[in-house]
Amino acid sequence: MEIPVYDAKAKFSEVIRRVTEGEAFVVTRNGKRVAEIIPCRKRGTRKRGCLKEYIGAMSDDFNAPLDDFSEYQ
Repeated sequence: MEIPVYDAKAKFSEVIRRVTEGEAFVVTRNGKRVAEIIPCRKRGTRKRGCLKEYIGAMSDDFNAPLDDFSEYQ
């Protein structure tokens, strides 16, 4: 649904309520689309280590100081 900026501002609480029910709004200024107000995606739960298969295992010396920075330590 398209809604002018002025109306979106005046009825912001109602717009947000309707967005939480799944409706989406396109905000217009002088007839031109300037923004969209859409419901947030539901977040899934993430598990620790879920990207391990993409990144790979960390090397044993991962936390060891780097030789390039020895003069700063």
